[in-house]
Amino acid sequence: MSEAAAATEAPPASPDAKAPKPPNPWPPVIAVIVLMPAITFALTEYVLIPHLKAGVAASQSKDSGGDSKQASSSSSSAAKPDAKPSFSYEFTDIVVNLSGAMGTRYLKTSFSIFSSNPDLQKIITDNKPRLLDVALNVLSSKSMADLETPGSKNLVRNDLMTNFNQALNSEIVEQIYFSEFVVQ
Repeated sequence: MSEAAAATEAPPASPDAKAPKPPNPWPPVIAVIVLMPAITFALTEYVLIPHLKAGVAASQSKDSGGDSKQASSSSSSAAKPDAKPSFSYEFTDIVVNLSGAMGTRYLKTSFSIFSSNPDLQKIITDNKPRLLDVALNVLSSKSMADLETPGSKNLVRNDLMTNFNQALNSEIVEQIYFSEFVVQ
């Protein structure tokens, strides 16, 4: 029996036998370093950006659809609802002191008014003193803090359009584009 017990025991380890080698940790690390930027790029390029573009296009079509209907219904011109504003008038070098700056800060701006009304030049020329007064009041009511906020130019643009249309008693001004907007 002692021979059977000796046979079932494990043979003694020889000094030449090597212990099992642990797996190399570098291949998974390299795979993560290479694959993560590739996955991030693919996700951004093929999933996020198309999704954002679709959302922006949907909101623009929704906004432009409502704006063009509103402008065409309130406008006295016979313009098509989908017509782009093609007539313009430019206001140049308007300089105002900013509100709350005690005369130390000013805004210098130039902008163009666009409309689909073919009589835009005549209407603006006939009402230019009134419109300049409106522009000066709107622009000088802005403070430095107002102009530093994100989207401040769009707010100024919307204020100018609203006040111009109110002064003209019609929805003539459809868009305003700034060609110069300098705060000093």
